[in-house]
Formats: sequence, structure tokens, C-alpha cells
Amino acid sequence: MNGRSALGTILHVARMELRLARRGLLIWTAVLAGVVALYLSLFESIQDPVMVEALKAMPESLLKAFSFTPAMIADVNSYYGVYIMGYLVLLATIYGLMQAGGSVAREPDLGAAEFLYTRPVTRRQVMVAKIAAFVVAAVVLWLAILAVSTLVGWAVAGDAYDLGRQRWTHLAGLCATLAAGGLGFALAPFFPRAQTAISAGVGVGLASFVLHALSQVADRLRPIGYLSLQHYAALDRAAAGDPDVGGLLVLVAVFLVGSLA
Repeated sequence: MNGRSALGTILHVARMELRLARRGLLIWTAVLAGVVALYLSLFESIQDPVMVEALKAMPESLLKAFSFTPAMIADVNSYYGVYIMGYLVLLATIYGLMQAGGSVAREPDLGAAEFLYTRPVTRRQVMVAKIAAFVVAAVVLWLAILAVSTLVGWAVAGDAYDLGRQRWTHLAGLCATLAAGGLGFALAPFFPRAQTAISAGVGVGLASFVLHALSQVADRLRPIGYLSLQHYAALDRAAAGDPDVGGLLVLVAVFLVGSLA
């Protein structure tokens, strides 16, 4: 098979993957956009002095675990870039794990594996197409989140909403989603059915979030944060305009290694 026909085959399989992923992408985009619109629109209500005093009365370790300290919510960029984005990254990584893992594990369910064996398509070409389709879906998801957050942020906080800083938080979220996809691709061969792969994706995504939250409760628990995707996304630094470039490169490396494994 020459290079042109190989590229055509990859593009064809990628389009098929995007068609299969379209409904899930639309649903997840709507859900995450709704989370952005709801929580970001509550920013002014959160500034109520009664709410601030109530937060000060709560255990500091618990507030740190969920990035909901008075200092964190005092600024719209930190409130969105750390607190809200923390939950967006949780949901997006679960999506990444489910989408990537499901795209591989569903082949027996669809009967597509046997069909592909009869075609002049190599396993590498099929995998490249699946990876490409996943990357496109992840980019579309985060572009939609960036667009919604920008519109709502400007409506709520005006010029105080710093788009330059928030670009970094969304890039961190995209890298975390790609890394989750890499883990999904790597784990998928161990699960013979799509439903099992999806369940595993939810479990791994939640485990990553919990490990990150626990790592912020006490200094002795901080090392377990290295096992979470959220640690390397470093949303607090991204929201401050000082992204952890090394951490983002680790996430990209996890995506590449997991996808190619």
C-alpha cells in the first residue's frame, strides 16, 4: 500500500471514529459547558460576606482539598481557573478515558475487528486513526469550554476576567484530557468489552481526582499527588499566569507513551 492510499485509509477510519464519537462528544460538551455557565455565573453570590465567614469557619484542610479557600474565590480568575476548572478537568479526564478506551474495546462489540482483518489496513493505521480522532474530539471539547467560559466570564466580571491567564488553564485541561486518553488506550486491551472499559475509565478518573485532593490535605500525603493527572496540570499556577511547563510535558508524554504502547 503506497503512502497516499495509506493516508486515505487512516483518514477514512478517523472519520468513522468521529462519527461514532459524535453523540458522546455533544453530550459531554453540553454538560461541561453547563457546569461552566452555572458555577461561573455564581461568582458574585460567592463574594457575599456571610459566605466568606462561613468558609473561614470550616477546616482549612478540607477547603484546600477542594480548592475552595476564601483567598481562592476572592478573584474571578482563581475561582474559575482553580475551583471550577478542577471539576472540569475531573469530568474531561473521565471523558478522555472512556472515549479512548471505548474506541478500542468496542471493536468486538461492533464486529468491526473481523471486518478490518479482511481489509488492507494494518493495526498501526487503525490505531493512528483512532488516536487522531480522539485528539480532534478533545480539542473541540476544550475549545467549546474556552468559548463558553470567555462569554460568561466577561458577562460576570468584565475586564477582570483575564483571558490570557485562562488560556493556560484550558491548555492544562486539554493536556490532562490527552493524558487520560493515553491511559485509556493503554488499558483498553485488558478489557474485552466497551462497557468494562468505560467503567474502568470512570474509576481511574475519580481515583486521580481523589489522590490529588488527599495530597493537599496534609504535607505527609503530598507525594501521592504525583500519581494524579491534576498534579501535573497545576491549575493554580496556570490560573496565575505561570503554567508548570514541565508538568504539561509530562502529561503529553503520558499521552504519547500510552497511545503508542
